[in-house]
Amino acid sequence: MELAQRCGARNGELLAHISTTDSVRDLDHLRQLVGDRRLTFLGESTGTLIGLTYANLFPRRVRAMALDGVEDPVRFLAGTASALAQSFTDTDPTFRQFLRLCEAAGPDRCALAGHGPVAPYVERVLRRLRHHPIPAPSATPPGELTYGELLTLLKFAVLPDPAIWPQAAALLEAAAHGDASDMETIARGYASEEFHRGLEPGIAILCADGPARQDASAWPRVVHRLQAISRVGAAPQGWAVGAPCASWPARAASRYTGPWNATTASPILLVGTRFDPNTPLVNARLAERRLGNAALLIHDGYGHLSKADLSSCVIEATGRYLVDLSTPPPGTVCPSDRLPFDPEFGQPTVSGTMG
Repeated sequence: MELAQRCGARNGELLAHISTTDSVRDLDHLRQLVGDRRLTFLGESTGTLIGLTYANLFPRRVRAMALDGVEDPVRFLAGTASALAQSFTDTDPTFRQFLRLCEAAGPDRCALAGHGPVAPYVERVLRRLRHHPIPAPSATPPGELTYGELLTLLKFAVLPDPAIWPQAAALLEAAAHGDASDMETIARGYASEEFHRGLEPGIAILCADGPARQDASAWPRVVHRLQAISRVGAAPQGWAVGAPCASWPARAASRYTGPWNATTASPILLVGTRFDPNTPLVNARLAERRLGNAALLIHDGYGHLSKADLSSCVIEATGRYLVDLSTPPPGTVCPSDRLPFDPEFGQPTVSGTMG
C-alpha cells in the first residue's frame, strides 16, 4: 500500500500513460523516426506483450517478430490475480525438475544428492523450515533463514537461472545441516530497497494493464488461493509484485484488450521453454492458436527464457528467422546444449540440432 501511495504522490499523472498500449504506440513512432517501413522486433518476457499488442494493432507494419518467453495477454489483462496465476503454471514443475536433475547428476555435481531420493529429502527441509527458522550464525549480521525467504530465493533467483542450480543446491544442503548463513546473506538482498526498486516499473505496468479486482483488505485471501497453484511462487510474487495493485492509485487511459487473432504477412516466431518458472509454455501454445500466422519453436530446456539454458539450435533458428524470415518446420523442438549440473553448462557444443 505504501508503494502505491508513494507512486501516486510522485507520478500521479504519468501512471495513467505507461500501459503496454502506450509503449506500443511509442514503438511505432520510433519505427517511423528511423525510416523503417515495417518493424523487426525481438521481445522477451513482458516484451512479448508489447509484440503481441503491436502485431494486433498494426499487423501490416510487421516485418519480423520473434517472441521468447510469451505472456498470455488475455490472462494478463483480466486482472492482477489472473496474471499472477497464469505466470505460476510451471513454477512448481520447474522446481521438481531442479530436484530431479540434481538426483540424476549425483553427489559429485549436486550437493543435495547422495541421501537417497532428493525430492523427499528437500521436502523434509522445507517442512521443518516452515515451522522453525534455520540459524544463520555467520550471516552479515547473524540471524535466521525463514521459510518465506527461501521461497523468495527460489522464485526470483534460483529457478529462472539453471546456471546457479549447483550453487543453490550447495546452499540448501548447508541449511539442511543447520547452517543457513550464506543463504540468509543472499536472501537479504531480495528484501533490500534496491531490489524492490528494480521491480517497480514492472509493477506499475502490471497495475496499469491488469488492475486488481480485489482491494487491499482482500489481498491476503488472494495470495492464499494462489498457493494452490504454486507453493513456491505465490507468496513471493503475490506480495512483492501483486499486492501494490490492490491499492494502485491510477488506471490506464489506454488499454488494448483484443482481439488477438491478427494475421501478419510473415509468421510470428514464438519460442517457449518447456520448464520456464515465469512464462509457461502453454502461453506460447495459446498465442500460436490465436494468431492467424505464427510458428512455435519449443525449447526443451529449463529457466526463464531460452537464453537461460543455452541452445545453439534456438539461436540459429531465431537468427535465420530474423534475417531471412525462414521459420522452423511445424513441431520443431530444440534441445539445450547441456543439462543443468553439467560442469560445462552454458558452454556451446559443436553445433545445435533440431528435433
